[in-house]
Amino acid sequence: MAFNTTPLRAITDEDRETYARDGVVCLRQVLDAEWIDSLLPQARRLLIDQEDFGLLPSYPGRYMARTIPEFRRMIFESAMAEAAGQVMGSREIRFFFDEIFAKGPQSGEQTLWHCDRMGWPVTGHMVPSIWIPLTPITKANSLECIAGSQVEDVPYWLFSPNARKMIKPADRMPHPDGEARRADPDVRFLSWDMAPGDMLLIHPWTLHYSHGNPTDDWRIAVSVRVFGDDIRWAPRPDCLNIAGVCFDEMLDGEPPEGPLFPLLWSEDGRRDGDAEYPRGFATRWSRARRTDVNEYETFQKSLKQYSTEPETVE
Repeated sequence: MAFNTTPLRAITDEDRETYARDGVVCLRQVLDAEWIDSLLPQARRLLIDQEDFGLLPSYPGRYMARTIPEFRRMIFESAMAEAAGQVMGSREIRFFFDEIFAKGPQSGEQTLWHCDRMGWPVTGHMVPSIWIPLTPITKANSLECIAGSQVEDVPYWLFSPNARKMIKPADRMPHPDGEARRADPDVRFLSWDMAPGDMLLIHPWTLHYSHGNPTDDWRIAVSVRVFGDDIRWAPRPDCLNIAGVCFDEMLDGEPPEGPLFPLLWSEDGRRDGDAEYPRGFATRWSRARRTDVNEYETFQKSLKQYSTEPETVE
């Protein structure tokens, strides 16, 4: 069936138990080959050819659904939201934002151990990272997670662009050195061989990092963040900025709603179309402007070195 809208393989109790225990689960065959065939050429044009898709110069690897039709269709029509909702036991799934991550051939660049929890201006546990490879993944270039680390209730100081401009409060701990835990026989490190269309669901408190890429082709994955039932706004100045919504609109204790956070899936069949979701951004810039924004220059440099943007974490 072309462009499947429900998971090719049913979500099982074992999947739910694995996610609850480990803070991450690898779901096989969520998206069919047609989805990958539509997304991968656009990803290569963006990442390798450095084609201008009208994405924000400050975040050229984020918000693809705003300007690239193939990514927009994947967000609103694919099976990923249903898969996430069924694993977490959420009655509804809303869109947060999308990113793309790439590491070039023979890259030794690694991403620091971290969890995503304190990057998001919300409370609750149902704001996972959905990580879908568009190219084959081996354990050598996979994400790696520390099983069970989602139970560690530590509000780490995330290395977000906002946090880098602030003094770290005394009660916020830096992220731990995951490598130091390898000597502990009671700690399980999880990595996967994955096919395009498989999907990792990662709890926002789960410690994870990204290997380099020792293969001879690009390693490309799409990461989508979504909101489940228990998510409520709780903005802090060290959080990541989200295009199109300011802290004034993030009313403490209220759930995210509206056209920027559309309903992608619900148990009772309700879902939003993409008519009200933005098709651009609230600013314009010249082509020359793209080259003098710091984050964009970092991104361009990092691509040439076969790595990812430092401010963007998987």
